[in-house]
Amino acid sequence: MQLISVDELTNHKVLPFDIFNEKGKVIFSAGEILTPGKVLQLKYIPKIYIEDIDDFEDQKEESMELLDEEDVLFLEDEQDETEETEEEPADEDVSKIDLNAAEVAYLKVTKRPVISEEVKTKIADKYKVLMDKFIEEGAEDPSLCIEVRDNIVDNIVPEVNKILYKSQLKVYGDYYYAHGVNVAMLSAVLATKLKMSNESIKDITLAAMLHDIGKTRIPQSITKKSSHTGKEAKLMELHPKLGYHIIKNELQLSDKIAMVALQHHENADGSGYPLGIAGNFITTEAHIVSICNIYDKLTSGKGEVKVKNSREAMKYILDLGTKCFKSDILYTFVHMTNYNDFAPIMTDYY
Repeated sequence: MQLISVDELTNHKVLPFDIFNEKGKVIFSAGEILTPGKVLQLKYIPKIYIEDIDDFEDQKEESMELLDEEDVLFLEDEQDETEETEEEPADEDVSKIDLNAAEVAYLKVTKRPVISEEVKTKIADKYKVLMDKFIEEGAEDPSLCIEVRDNIVDNIVPEVNKILYKSQLKVYGDYYYAHGVNVAMLSAVLATKLKMSNESIKDITLAAMLHDIGKTRIPQSITKKSSHTGKEAKLMELHPKLGYHIIKNELQLSDKIAMVALQHHENADGSGYPLGIAGNFITTEAHIVSICNIYDKLTSGKGEVKVKNSREAMKYILDLGTKCFKSDILYTFVHMTNYNDFAPIMTDYY
């Protein structure tokens, strides 16, 4: 380990290596943007360390060897354009090298998925069965909901500390079916990072999975459209109330879970729907599912704005800020995984 000063770190826009404390615990990971807030936090730590520079160079070379031609093309497509400044050309070159290191780190990690595609597909398939059953027969038996919830909790929560990118918590396919699973997986991780009880994590996962259940009472010819106007938009805005009724009265689950369906489109400043409530009138569970819901919509190409990768989705969420989200939940969501997530938006996600 090599001692390093905070002043030396400020030469980097993006951290090219992990930062450790005296006990060898990682404080910030390679690939994270070194924001003024992070610099301030580091100034309060007596001593900070990095791995020996020689080791870092070896790791960087090893990372580059992992890239095949397709990965190299991906890096070239996804590299940010460096803003023009009055800085010396050498400074611009360093910035580009740092960003490449972040992208290499992303690719290296995602080549070794924490949650296998087989596990995620199995969960998604069971959720599809559940949704189809609700559409065809109505929502009367909660046992299948509990089974899917337990599959998510049992497979995701034990691996929370190994998950470095939010895009690792995503299944692709028909958005109508995949969205509930994606929001549930993200919500399970966020609740865990917020140090909530095991029972609360289960409730939030189940609530996240069912947050759009009200859409099963709206014709799919409408729900599967990418945008809505006029009467269709008003009909879509009924799904929170419909969802509350289904969860509370038909599935006979707790009011806490039903309230998430009712409130997941409410905003902290009162600008949401269907009730226009604000602040603490919105439950913590609903705040958690709300931010995960917006993130998955953005990274599925279904959001209010178009983004090209997961990192841009996070930037948009930060721009929304406390206008929409409770501050502690926003902060934890942003920092629960690496910010530099270069997973592209899948254009064949439907």
